[in-house]
Amino acid sequence: MGARARAPGLDAARHRVNLLVLSNGAGEDAIAAAILEHLPQHTEVVVFPLIGAGSAYGSRWRRLGDGSAPPSQGLSNQSWRLWWRDLRHGLLGRVWRQWGLLRGYRGWAVLAVGDLVPCALAALAGLRPIYFVGTAKSVYHHAYSWPERLLLKKWVNRALVRDQPTADFLTMHGMRAGYLGNAMLDETVPSGLDLGFHKALALFPGSRSEAPRELPRQLRIWRRLQADFPCPAAVAVAPGMDLQSLVPEGYELRRTGLQRGVVGWLQGASCVPGGAYAPPPAPPTSVALVQGALGDLLAHSWVALGQAGTAHEQAAGAGVPVVTLHPDSQGKLGWYRGRQKGLLGEALLVVPEDEEVAARTLARLALDADERARRAAIGRERMGEPGGAARMAAWLANQL
Repeated sequence: MGARARAPGLDAARHRVNLLVLSNGAGEDAIAAAILEHLPQHTEVVVFPLIGAGSAYGSRWRRLGDGSAPPSQGLSNQSWRLWWRDLRHGLLGRVWRQWGLLRGYRGWAVLAVGDLVPCALAALAGLRPIYFVGTAKSVYHHAYSWPERLLLKKWVNRALVRDQPTADFLTMHGMRAGYLGNAMLDETVPSGLDLGFHKALALFPGSRSEAPRELPRQLRIWRRLQADFPCPAAVAVAPGMDLQSLVPEGYELRRTGLQRGVVGWLQGASCVPGGAYAPPPAPPTSVALVQGALGDLLAHSWVALGQAGTAHEQAAGAGVPVVTLHPDSQGKLGWYRGRQKGLLGEALLVVPEDEEVAARTLARLALDADERARRAAIGRERMGEPGGAARMAAWLANQL
């Protein structure tokens, strides 16, 4: 007898791959989503943002978790106080519930994006294989320690890291690690949108719950800057953030109705025209709210003022130097900001929490094109090239 005919779609079903994606932060969610966009259609994907709602994933993939976040917003490693707050608010129970959910996905491959936490959760839940995209550490600062390398060798099948020197370092210590570009920079490629302004001060109040509290201070610094260097300002609004929550005292919100680009304006309350939407008055009475167009915002910015995480690194990689404020505690930056300063070098300027000092620093950068160019070159060198998401997806598909 001849060979039995195959049912339509049998080969596709036989080769269908189940992939569980774990990420632990807003920036990590965005990187994971960028990689998933390039995966072949036969991959069944479930995403699990371990901290927060995972807005960067949108609605395309099935999602686990309740969208909540601990009080530290995932930054408990910055201080024992944040760690203690998380413990008091049920951190252990939260981790236990996440571990229980993961146990139901044995047999699925795992893509862990971020630091060792998603790797540890997946490994302790008995999931294999685990492919790791390490975004948190680099030999430029806080290189992977020997206990971390030991755990990664035990848990992870293969890893991609954020720069070639780090890949070489891990390979030298017996790990299967590589570098294919920096996926977080894919979002910084401009799409050609006309945002209605040029050479603005980009404001990064952060993607976490601190943003509504941080933006008023950044706006005050911007207003101080006008005396030395008049310029427009534009706020990078994180995906999924409610615009109304960002409106500080003394401003009113006018929405544009757009889905991406300039989605609204913050205007001085006494300067809001009546009736239908009209172009906002000139700075310093109006501030653009930009969402879903980070690359276009950076292309139209000369420097950034921020209190963010991933956005700082994206700006530096796009050649936009970043100024950030930090409590002047005897020159100690703390773990998180110290790590970021180590990663970005002179592309990141850390100044004391003094609004006048911050404004003067911004003015000096604005008036010194050579200094901006020098710091921009450092940022590009430290962060690498965009286009990593497609290459990472091809690598992952080959592993699966």
